[in-house]
Amino acid sequence: MRTQECEFSHFTIHPGHGRRYVPFAFLSTKPVLAFCRPKTFAMYMRKKNPRFYQWTKTYRRIHRKTTNDRVIRTRRAKVARIPRAIVGCELAQIQEVRASKAKKVDRSARAKAVRAELADRK
Repeated sequence: MRTQECEFSHFTIHPGHGRRYVPFAFLSTKPVLAFCRPKTFAMYMRKKNPRFYQWTKTYRRIHRKTTNDRVIRTRRAKVARIPRAIVGCELAQIQEVRASKAKKVDRSARAKAVRAELADRK
């Protein structure tokens, strides 16, 4: 089944429905314009802009009223980081250096000390 699109509202027009209009006063890029109902034809003839009418698909696309236009991003798997040796340095040495640099501080003990100090000040 071949469907067309309304020139004004961009609604789908099924076979046997709508109205066709052939402008004769000027040379048009589209020789036959299709409209889904008399309302859209009248709006087109009055040279109204479909961007300003909320019921048209153009307005809804511009103002992001439909979820079809939004692109859903697919989640990618996290990249697994594998430690490797570098030229001139073995993996064991690299891990030792990293372990010595990244000493974890016990935050809960530090927070308790800060609270105790603030209580003493009062």
